[in-house]
Amino acid sequence: MTSLTDQFGDLAVCGGPRVAFGSWTDAVRRSVLRFRFDCDSPRAFGGTIRNRSLGGVNFVDLESGKHAAYRDSATISEAEPGFYVMTLQLSGELRLAQQDRVAVLKPGLFALYDSAEPAALTVGDGYRSTCVRFPKAWLGPCRPAGITARAFECEPGMRAAVWGMLLSLNRNLETLGPAGPAAVRHVMDLVVTMVRTELAGRAPERHEVLLAEIQEYVEQHLADPALDPRRIAAAHFVSPRQLHVLFEPTGTTVGAWIRERRLDHCRRDLADPLLADVPVAAVAARWGFRGASHFGQVFKRETGRTPAEFRRAARARPPR
Repeated sequence: MTSLTDQFGDLAVCGGPRVAFGSWTDAVRRSVLRFRFDCDSPRAFGGTIRNRSLGGVNFVDLESGKHAAYRDSATISEAEPGFYVMTLQLSGELRLAQQDRVAVLKPGLFALYDSAEPAALTVGDGYRSTCVRFPKAWLGPCRPAGITARAFECEPGMRAAVWGMLLSLNRNLETLGPAGPAAVRHVMDLVVTMVRTELAGRAPERHEVLLAEIQEYVEQHLADPALDPRRIAAAHFVSPRQLHVLFEPTGTTVGAWIRERRLDHCRRDLADPLLADVPVAAVAARWGFRGASHFGQVFKRETGRTPAEFRRAARARPPR
């Protein structure tokens, strides 16, 4: 197997400052997904994490010592949007278990896991990886079965080409300028093609690609309170009726999708300690809600808590 150093040279990005176990686990929950964690020597543990988001995709670089992470009924919420996490092993070893399958990742191997399914990740010493988190909906309503917890070699061809572009984007994310979101989306189109053709054996159909484009358009315009189905339909040269038909296989409506994406961003901002001094009204306005009162009503209806209660609970949540 060709080493990643030979394949990608300096494209892989190092994490930030080394932090203790509690800080590291909190950062993973914010950047990747909510997990329960276990570590034999938490006081001796050290890890680094770097998370950047652009165009609806999270690029997360992780480096740490030995530990384990679990997702189960206590950490998986039906209210959360669905994601796939695609992780490329750069050094060390990762054991990923999901849906009765186990993938053992060594340098040069990658795998996907599903945020909606229980999973167990066991990390060995010297662990280093780059993770790419993206919405499950981008694979379309008919998602390929059996793609999670399978180890794939980052061999020459489509897989190495796609990962080379992902790592290059990750390294240059801050300098991409106004074209950055479009660049990320084009590369993610190749990721979808790779998953469907090389990993799952089926290319996405036109309506699936269109749905993914529409969902990305929504992601990029969430801050605009005027965003609605008619505007989305017009921007993609379809009728409002066609737009609703596209969303039917997802089990949700266009309006519900917009609302959930806005709420997801608000939940993340409210739980972020670095944004603790930002008023709730400012968080709501940042993601397109029309006024603090309306936001409070929607937020409580969907989460069972007011925004202030959610923020206090997020601050008080102890590391697991």
